[in-house]
Amino acid sequence: MKSYMKRTVVNTTLAVVLAATPVFAAASDAGETVIGTAQIYNQTTQDTAKQPAKDAPKQDAANATMIADDLVIGNPSIVTKTLTYEDAVSMAKENSTKLRGFEDQAEYLQELKEDIWDMTGSFAVSPVTHQTWVSPEVYGIYSSIQNITSGMVQNKYGKEITNLTLEATVKNYFTSLFSDESSLELAKADAKVKKELYEQGQRKNELGMLSQYKLDMLKNDYEQSKLKVDQLSIALQQEYAAFYDLIGKQDDEHFTLLYDTVYAPYEMQDSLEHYIDSQLNTDYTIKIRQQALEDAQFSKNYMSEMITSTQQKTNAFSYDEAKRALKTAKDQKKLAIKNAYNNLQQIETQYETAQNARKQAESALHVAQVNYKVGYATKIAVEQAELAVIQAKNAVRQLEYAHDMQIYQFENTELLGSGQQA
Repeated sequence: MKSYMKRTVVNTTLAVVLAATPVFAAASDAGETVIGTAQIYNQTTQDTAKQPAKDAPKQDAANATMIADDLVIGNPSIVTKTLTYEDAVSMAKENSTKLRGFEDQAEYLQELKEDIWDMTGSFAVSPVTHQTWVSPEVYGIYSSIQNITSGMVQNKYGKEITNLTLEATVKNYFTSLFSDESSLELAKADAKVKKELYEQGQRKNELGMLSQYKLDMLKNDYEQSKLKVDQLSIALQQEYAAFYDLIGKQDDEHFTLLYDTVYAPYEMQDSLEHYIDSQLNTDYTIKIRQQALEDAQFSKNYMSEMITSTQQKTNAFSYDEAKRALKTAKDQKKLAIKNAYNNLQQIETQYETAQNARKQAESALHVAQVNYKVGYATKIAVEQAELAVIQAKNAVRQLEYAHDMQIYQFENTELLGSGQQA
């Protein structure tokens, strides 16, 4: 995972108490299905950030804004354990059979390397830039060394890519869980308002002030809002279960998820082109392609005295293919990084628009509250204005989560593009 340079920023801790099998209960007000008991409160903290170890862009702390919700979901009477993102990543890695496979493969290749060393007293193949014929015995030894060396390199980078993929998957679960919890709260608030509108419509219909057709429309809106709550609740339960499976925990264990996020417009330390060039020199997926090219070059230049003309041509063709594959991988990676950066900028533009919409919704709510106090607005009008504020805040929150995930992918380019080998 990345480390960040110390720098004061506005920071917010998000917390959610979860169980893999949440209890479903009927909400008394809106009649919707909810997961456990939700409690939302605000907390503002000051924290420090650190600069990415790679030559990566940085965030502008001066423009940082906070995510202002700490969300706690679950039964408050249940004793829970705190689970940070870093702890969850460690659990996921410990639970990963793929990572264990890389470790076993590394041990196996090391044993093969030691066997070659014991037989020859060396473990090296001199690079050659021209075709060289050697005896079948020497070629057999050289081929073994090349294959073992290549296997060790690919195993090393494959393991690193898997580590990054697991880190990204856990991060995605954290942001997705908080995002979906936020969407569920919005859906419940919407269902509550639609229930009141339907009940109000029933009274108007009884007094002859509302047609049956319009009443049926209100009823349908209310039924659809309840269905949406149920669907989101079930999806969230399934997401919790999948997350528990990823980190290797049982259904009856309970955790308080803690996740620190910071929103700030992203600022490049250098030009995008320079950043791309730097990443192409360190990206593990590109290094794997480069190793494949070295393998093809060995096969083209080192030849057994027993090699046939057909095999020579095949090896030469494979070398040319490997060169093309490396160039294609680099081109795709460049495009993927540019697209990721453009997506990041688009999210930031959308974020500013969403913030303006939130401010407008809050202003409209204030007007509705004032009008209600002097008798110029109904209670339901105020509740609708409150719902609009919740919707606007949820839109902001969703973009904050998307921004956080997009930055992570942009800084870990192995997660971008079709050249990924994991």
